[in-house]
This record gives sequence, C-alpha cells and structure tokens, in this order.
Amino acid sequence: MLPILSVGPLAIPTYPLLLLLAFWAGLWLAAYRARQVGLDGDYVYNAGLYGLLAGVIGARLWFVFNHWNNYVGDLSQALSLSRNALAPLEGMVVAGLVVLIYLQRQRVPLGLFLDALAPGLALAFVIGHIGAFLGGEGIGAAAALPWAVELSGTTRHPIQLYEAGVGLIMLGVWYLNRAWRPWPGVHFWLLAALYSLGRLLLEVFRAQPELIGPGFLAVQVAALAALVVSLTVMAYNFTRGVRG
Repeated sequence: MLPILSVGPLAIPTYPLLLLLAFWAGLWLAAYRARQVGLDGDYVYNAGLYGLLAGVIGARLWFVFNHWNNYVGDLSQALSLSRNALAPLEGMVVAGLVVLIYLQRQRVPLGLFLDALAPGLALAFVIGHIGAFLGGEGIGAAAALPWAVELSGTTRHPIQLYEAGVGLIMLGVWYLNRAWRPWPGVHFWLLAALYSLGRLLLEVFRAQPELIGPGFLAVQVAALAALVVSLTVMAYNFTRGVRG
C-alpha cells in the first residue's frame, strides 16, 4: 500500500489523488464516447461538473442537518468537507437529480447520454478502487490466502482490487460490445447489472459490513435491488424491440 505519495517536498494523499484522476479520466472517456454516439462531449463535462458540485454540497448539507446539534453552536464548522462528515448516498441522489435536470433543460437524449457515460463510469471504478487499495480504504475481511495483503498485522482480502477487477470486466464487456446498440441506454444498463452482481458477490469479503434487518448485508440488499431494476429495464426494452 502507498497511502502517501512523496513528490519532492510534497506529501500527497494517494486516495484523494486517484479519486480526482478517476473523475477526470471517466469524464474524458465518456466525452470521447459521446462524440462517437452523436452527442456533444461538452454535455458530459458540464453534467459531470454540475453533478460533482451538487453532490458534494448535498452530501455535506444532509450530514449537517442530521447532526444539527453538533453544529448549532459554531456554524462555521458546517463548511468542513472532511470525508467523514459527508452523506455519500444522499449526495449521489442530489447529484443525479441535478444531472437529470441539466440534461432535460438541454434536451439531451437520456439513452444516448447513459451509453456514453457507461465506459467512463467503468474506468472511474477501476482507478478509484486502485486508489482505495493504495490508500488503505475499504478494509477486506481476514483471510489466509496467497494473495491476501497485510494490514495492521492481519492478512486480509484485497477487496479493493476485487472491485477494480469488476470494473475491468465491465470495461472489457463494453469494448467487445461497443458496436452493439439495439436500443439507447443498453450499455449503461448492462454495465449496471454487472456492477450490481459484482457488489452482490464481493460484499461478503469486506470487513465489518453494515447489516440491516435479520442479518442481511445492506450493500447486498441495495445491489440486489439495482440488479433487478437493471435486468427489468433491459428485458422491457428487448421485449418492446421484438414486438416492434
């Protein structure tokens, strides 16, 4: 692992650096693909920037509202952007809504945009999870395997690399099927199904996963729901195409 990257006198945290690289690399690939499917790549860059700003602000505001008693005495603390003081899921919801509003106002076809976005998301997943591995984020469960990595005196599953592998599979599937476009949005929903399946299978290798209800893994429940939605959308569109 390499949590800190030393460049001369600078000490740069590896994980945030790789997250930034993942964001821009994903945007670049999505914009490149957008031009191939007949969209202006600027729509991708604009949507990405609006989504990023809205997501960060939304994640921070949601966290502050849910922990209001911690900030009421000193509201200046609400401006902190510490990763431990954000609500990531709520931030993603806000980001998605803002992007949808932007696309609607610009009259950008949603299906084409999603197809352009698909490979960019897969690339971002790969880079981001490699960054998580180097930074020691997202600890895996204890394991006695040849490829296990040592962390704090315990050998563990390199869960971040497993997830990066899922991203590579997504990229490979997209590349092999990039010319196959039976209906707008097919690539996005195909990769969404693959990612959901990957999370469903890999969550058991994570250390201390969050549980809900009678022992269900929270991420697995969400991944199963996302997988069902993705497959339902694909089945509906393929059935509609056959009937048409």
